[in-house]
Amino acid sequence: MLMETSFPFSLSAANQQPCYRGGPATLVCKAVIDETHDSKTFVFEDSQSRSFDFKPGQYVSFKFKIEGKPCLRAYSISSTPTRPHNIQITVKRVPGGLVSNWLNDHMSPGMSVEIADIGGRFNYFDIPSQKPLFLSGGSGVTPVMSMLQYITDVVDQTDVEFVHFARTPKDIIFRDQLEFVARRFPNIKVHLVVGDVGEEACFRGKTGKISAALMQSLVPDLSHREIFMCGPEGFMKAARAMAAEVPIGALHEESFGEKVSIEEPDRLGGEVYFSSSGKHETCAPGETILEAALNAGIWIESSCHQGVCGSCKVKLTQGEVDMQDLGGLPGCDRSEGYVLACCSRPMGSVSIDA
Repeated sequence: MLMETSFPFSLSAANQQPCYRGGPATLVCKAVIDETHDSKTFVFEDSQSRSFDFKPGQYVSFKFKIEGKPCLRAYSISSTPTRPHNIQITVKRVPGGLVSNWLNDHMSPGMSVEIADIGGRFNYFDIPSQKPLFLSGGSGVTPVMSMLQYITDVVDQTDVEFVHFARTPKDIIFRDQLEFVARRFPNIKVHLVVGDVGEEACFRGKTGKISAALMQSLVPDLSHREIFMCGPEGFMKAARAMAAEVPIGALHEESFGEKVSIEEPDRLGGEVYFSSSGKHETCAPGETILEAALNAGIWIESSCHQGVCGSCKVKLTQGEVDMQDLGGLPGCDRSEGYVLACCSRPMGSVSIDA
């Protein structure tokens, strides 16, 4: 006789093997999957055959070495923790983007990469919701796709709306998967919106740009939703403006962008002293405080790597930095001497409380 039983979902119990729970590690590329004409998914396994313990929506901080120079980037995990034997990131080419283009051109199965950690407060476990609206633009679909896959894998009956914006139908990342989910799970509604149908005249989705009117037509109960959104900064600004017009339950956001190659002034660079850790590191011209910290083995919480989210805030106790942020540091923090490590470059010797 078959006995019915129930048990809580446990990644470690399911795997019966050591589990990666954070910190520096080496990953090995197992597969590269073409998603669109300019984006690929990279599948990685732990070099020690450990399973991964992460939350849907979190990101990985990578330490790449390109042309002999360390390059730090954070990429959202596009896979789900219910499939813990690997982690996947999906990367779109960016004009002038150093790491995104290098990954698309050179990363192949068998290659190894270093990571500093897995983290991020933008995730479905720490921000549970009864009526989530996953809103994404372009490659910003990756963290919310991780959340969506988790919901479908555990057959969560949560009422989900998923709205994704892309330039044209051929630019829709995970299009096949999203359309499959929409057909298979009645509690999940997927809306694909493009700016131009391009060569696909029979495209069944919507056309247009993000606005309060368009969003309310797609999601009639928009004002009762909690929005989880991610995308390039231009999209995020338009999404915030939309949300300001509509009273919504809550707004949670993640923003990732590729740092393009630029010529840094020769005057930048110098010795960085980390007073709390008792370490110091030489910061070459063009390198950031965050890069110097990781090179010294010091972990500073970070997310967007472009001065938007403010998670890498540290206190500058001596010296000056050139900070090129995108509004992630409030004026009150500036006046108290805080800087954002991801976009601050030392102008000579500096001291940081980290």
